[in-house]
Amino acid sequence: MVSLQPVDNELIWRPNTDGQWALYYNAQKDLPPRLKEEELKKKTEQQKEKAPNLPFYTSKEKKETKGALIYTTKGYGIIQNIKPESNSISVRVGGVVEDFSREEVSNELQVAITFISKGTRRDEVAIFPIQSTAKEIVEKIEENESRDTGASCQVFWKGKEMAKTSENLEKLGFAPMCRLLVTTMLGRFYTLSRFGRKSYGWGYGRNSTDGIAFTVNKDIKIAGFGVYLSDSDTIPGVVKFNEGEDCFSGDLATAEITFSKDMEDEPGSQIYRFMFKKPIRVKADSKYTCVVQLTSGTTAYGNDGKNTVTGDQDVTFTFSHAQNSSNGTGVGSGQVPTIYYYA
Repeated sequence: MVSLQPVDNELIWRPNTDGQWALYYNAQKDLPPRLKEEELKKKTEQQKEKAPNLPFYTSKEKKETKGALIYTTKGYGIIQNIKPESNSISVRVGGVVEDFSREEVSNELQVAITFISKGTRRDEVAIFPIQSTAKEIVEKIEENESRDTGASCQVFWKGKEMAKTSENLEKLGFAPMCRLLVTTMLGRFYTLSRFGRKSYGWGYGRNSTDGIAFTVNKDIKIAGFGVYLSDSDTIPGVVKFNEGEDCFSGDLATAEITFSKDMEDEPGSQIYRFMFKKPIRVKADSKYTCVVQLTSGTTAYGNDGKNTVTGDQDVTFTFSHAQNSSNGTGVGSGQVPTIYYYA
């Protein structure tokens, strides 16, 4: 006969004393005590108060109305009646209509999310309205990972990658504190060169601004771009990466740097790699601008630039004039010889 009882030292998931799911060996002495119902309710309310500060908290304006979906202590149901006088709600669950107190129903669910990246792990809690779709959940996680780490990710539910469908939490089979697995990765690193040859003698004055705008044909992560150096002078300046096509607005990354010959990426290249603190996700068909503002001296510069250049992984960059690029840099020649990206 097969025993249905857990075996000692078997790994199991269960809530710890903070109400968070954790992995334990099934030895009673190692398990945290189960929370009493009053304690669990108190912790739930505390977590809801903190919800707006959670990285994945989302909110939808969905009032409790007759015919709306709601989650109860007995599962998902459809609201049949609102009873303000008794502070309760009548809900049909599994074909049976029952009355539930306000504390026994919710328009949202807490979901545990485990992130795995290069052998590291972090756990977070999301709060999603029960009307949320698989598409909205995946895109919310992708947006968060892109903003915080620049990484792309895959979301897994019940061992399979979650597709971006219109199924809501009920159709997906979500329950309170169910767990999503998210794997994150940056992809491979590539360099795009936009000039056919290099020349010398690009001059700078006090208010020189060199910028080039571009779009890409698919969502990628930009890691940085190249800046031509002088072969003799030390030149102070500012480099920026902007959203949009204006050299003076939309800063996503900026740094003040004093450039010198010994900073070149490879001997003889006269290129310095300006790398962002973390890769920045750029969207297909949206404009971005690389900006170089040096204050004096001369540097190398590029020639024979093309309007369209296709790099690795079939990523196509389309270059165009940047607003307020007043020192001559454009599609055909000037600064910003290289762009570094993950795809």
